[in-house]
Amino acid sequence: MLFFRSILLSLPLFILVAATASNSSSSVTWDKYSLSINDERLFVFSGEFHYLRLPVPELWLDVFQKLRANGFNAASVYFFWNFHSASEGVFDFETGAHDVQRLFDYAKEAGIYIIARPGPYANGELTAGGFALWASNGQMGEERTSDPQYYKYWVPWMQEIGKILAANQITEGGPVILVQHENELQETLHSPNNTLVIYMEQVSKVLADAGIVVPSTSNEKGMRDESWSTDYEDVGGAVNIYGLDSYPGGLSCTNPDSGFTLVRTYYEWFQNYSFTQPEFVPEFEGGYFTPWGGVFYDDCASMLLPEYPDVFYKNNIGSRITLQSLYMTYGGTNWGHIAAPVVYTSYDYDAPLRETRQIRDKLKQTKLIGLFTRVSSDLLQADMTWNGTGYTNDTGIFTWALRNPQTNAGFYIVAQDDSSSKADVVFDLEVETSAGAMNISSIELDGRQSKIITTDYTVGNTTLLYCSSDILTYATLDVDVLALYLNAGQTGAFVLANTSSANLTFSVYGNSTVTTSQASYGTVYTYIQAHGISVIQFSNGFLVYLLDKFTAWDSFAPALVSSPIVKPDQHILVLGPYLVRGASFNGDTLELIGDTENTTSIEIYHGNPSITTVTWNNETIVTKRTAYGSLIGTIPGPEGIIISLPKLNSWKSHDTIPESASDYDDSRWVVCDKNATVNAIAPLSLPVLYSGDYGYHPGPKLYRGRFGNINATGVNVTAQNGYAAGWSAWLNGGYVGGSTGDVSIEATNAFLEFNSSVLKQDNTENVLSILVDYTGHDEANVGPEGTQNPRGLLGVILQSSSSTTENFTSWKIQGNAGGEKNIDPLRGPMNEGGLYGERMGWHLPGFDIESSPSGWDTKAPSHGVDGGSGRFYITEFTLDLGENSHTLDVPIGIQLNASSTSGPAVVYVWLNGYKFAHYLPHIGPQTVFPFQPGILNIQGSDKENGINTNTLSLSLWALTDQPASLDVVELVMYGKYTSSFDFGRDWSYLQPGWTNRSQYT
Repeated sequence: MLFFRSILLSLPLFILVAATASNSSSSVTWDKYSLSINDERLFVFSGEFHYLRLPVPELWLDVFQKLRANGFNAASVYFFWNFHSASEGVFDFETGAHDVQRLFDYAKEAGIYIIARPGPYANGELTAGGFALWASNGQMGEERTSDPQYYKYWVPWMQEIGKILAANQITEGGPVILVQHENELQETLHSPNNTLVIYMEQVSKVLADAGIVVPSTSNEKGMRDESWSTDYEDVGGAVNIYGLDSYPGGLSCTNPDSGFTLVRTYYEWFQNYSFTQPEFVPEFEGGYFTPWGGVFYDDCASMLLPEYPDVFYKNNIGSRITLQSLYMTYGGTNWGHIAAPVVYTSYDYDAPLRETRQIRDKLKQTKLIGLFTRVSSDLLQADMTWNGTGYTNDTGIFTWALRNPQTNAGFYIVAQDDSSSKADVVFDLEVETSAGAMNISSIELDGRQSKIITTDYTVGNTTLLYCSSDILTYATLDVDVLALYLNAGQTGAFVLANTSSANLTFSVYGNSTVTTSQASYGTVYTYIQAHGISVIQFSNGFLVYLLDKFTAWDSFAPALVSSPIVKPDQHILVLGPYLVRGASFNGDTLELIGDTENTTSIEIYHGNPSITTVTWNNETIVTKRTAYGSLIGTIPGPEGIIISLPKLNSWKSHDTIPESASDYDDSRWVVCDKNATVNAIAPLSLPVLYSGDYGYHPGPKLYRGRFGNINATGVNVTAQNGYAAGWSAWLNGGYVGGSTGDVSIEATNAFLEFNSSVLKQDNTENVLSILVDYTGHDEANVGPEGTQNPRGLLGVILQSSSSTTENFTSWKIQGNAGGEKNIDPLRGPMNEGGLYGERMGWHLPGFDIESSPSGWDTKAPSHGVDGGSGRFYITEFTLDLGENSHTLDVPIGIQLNASSTSGPAVVYVWLNGYKFAHYLPHIGPQTVFPFQPGILNIQGSDKENGINTNTLSLSLWALTDQPASLDVVELVMYGKYTSSFDFGRDWSYLQPGWTNRSQYT
């Protein structure tokens, strides 16, 4: 199909006029081709990163270094209002992971630009979509509109975060280059009086008043509406650079053969709606989330395929997209209660960088594309010349053809027209070059594979007339060095422009076979890719590395500069390690830092004649020079280091639901006495029992209602606390029923029948206690009121054997200790819920059991609990990596498994005060939960101050009358790596200890 030709006929003529650069008040400008930073064009290769999902600031640098090493030059970052504001008018941008200045500083240190996304609404599968929980109880009115009630709440947040973003713009020496307005807000009506248009104008003004001068952006929620573009029905609210989010593919965790369907209409979309602007995809699928009861990320093979980035990200290049951000690139953990109900504890997202910060094959393949875009500056002013299936000798091949009119460089992106096909194909491609039209033969695609065929591609002083292999990168050092890659066994070919075969000779090193043939336009160098490294050295000095794909995966081009813009003479080539974090010249020494998964060979081409010594992580390595000028050596791995994980034993346990007893003292609890609510959803009974109306937002909550009627036969309870959230009820201390939670509905209802023998007969009041679990506040797209949908109990109605209607005489509620007071500011407002052990602070380091009330025993989680009851367990362990603690990265987690006889249950796990697991064994899917360094101490026990001991706490709550127990509670190791990054630090500042909390019991 001649797709481009049909587009050209349908577009108005004015869109073919090149747009001039805009926004001269900033050093960030743009035109229809690309973004420019200080007049240098840039292919923005960005990855989404949520700092709050990794609550150890030092590890943000670890992630940024990994992004940089793997071809990224930017990170897209949400700033979530609810993480920084526990109560109205209070903001925290300083403690622990709330210190966003460290985010900007680490990004700049690593050479990463920031695309800032401050909201006010974010989404991101975060509770309330990022809205402050204290405001997510109905009081915001019509959210995400110009409603004055909403306005007065969001403006202070945007003013505060806006000032911080302004101070960190590139114009002020910081890394912020773009600022997004709102998030996926659809402009369904193009009218200046549209409340959404007025709202977007308000957002723009607030940010401008805060000092934002870099370009503004938006993100269209797929190809559904045409929103906020200056090029399409601009009636107000438009941003500088329009963006389109896309999650294509249709991949399935349960059916790996389904989907893998490319979208090939991006170019048309952008030409219709944002033709004066560069093509920007603020969120392109880097993975996807799985829900409660779904398939766990590690088991979703289709989402982890490295073929996905190879085919889909190259298709973006073919669509002339020059700003791309992958959502997610690092997902992280929904620790505490930060998750929206659609996700569970892990937010791994099947992202290229695993939740444990380990590099997946998916990231290795992504790196090949990122490094290519880094050096391929001709892409940044390329026009679409044609696209379709008519340009090869196989109509099953789709081709995008781009050409830079100034340099004549051409890019032909080829993939199977049926992108889901796994068939191997071989075909010929017709290309245009400076030497005329020519045929490139024997191009091979192994099933789901894509290639970028280049023509008139400049590599320093050398030009490739054409190249049928993928270009990894190139460097202009003492000689020009080009790195190509293919699947092992595939055939590649290239022609050097303007060279005479009579004067140019070459030598081949390695196992790839290279042959030559003569054509009218020059010598054709054809090779069959062998495993490993092969090198062609030409007599003029030009070097060509021939790499099989897996060798390319372990190849890096570490920059010698800190700027995110890296030119071909500002990086070197390093092949072999698991990760190369950095490279620098220090006199006669090349200093390399990075990580290894095993002892491995290393090859370095640096092109600096002054270098006599090479160090790896500050240790000199023995190298020898190859015939073509590189250095080869060996770097050590962690194989010889034995790591023994401690057993989790010596448990102490205590009742964690004492509130179920009728004689429990609830005199300090908050009285539920509201007969009206600000929420638009009317309660099913009075008084109002919405937890948010009483200042309790995240985590489990407890209710105690009293009634005196001995004629009560039962009670109808409706609870709403998110998907999969269960609840239990007790009458006068005896379990009477509840719900185990439902993955498909958020509000669950049950009629609980009373046994008359349990009712009080002595004219004293009966007590109904209800404990509700919590999986988050809704996002804006959930009806009927989005983030304002209430949490807690929607209604509790007594049933009686008499004809009269009986009511409760009183209700009380208890949630997280202190409610909105945020009594643990470092961990923040969403870490804790209202379980008794949490309110007492038993999950915190340093809790002294000996000085606590009685009731403790030595039972372990394997002993379990009776039906309708719960226990809180505490143990301590020391993980001592010894002298290796500063040179190892050892991702560690905890594995949980309910016994075969266990009934439905809710399990929480805290490590050093942070809730890092919400385990529902009857729902799933997660059973292994990683702990991050900084939350986990790995450097052994310090006898003087004990800062390195780990406190592990666990609560087990049987949701039904069936007993519940855990037969597996053990530490597990995901892998081990030698590393230049020091994970064995004193992390005590992130682990504030126990203080007396008896006032909250």
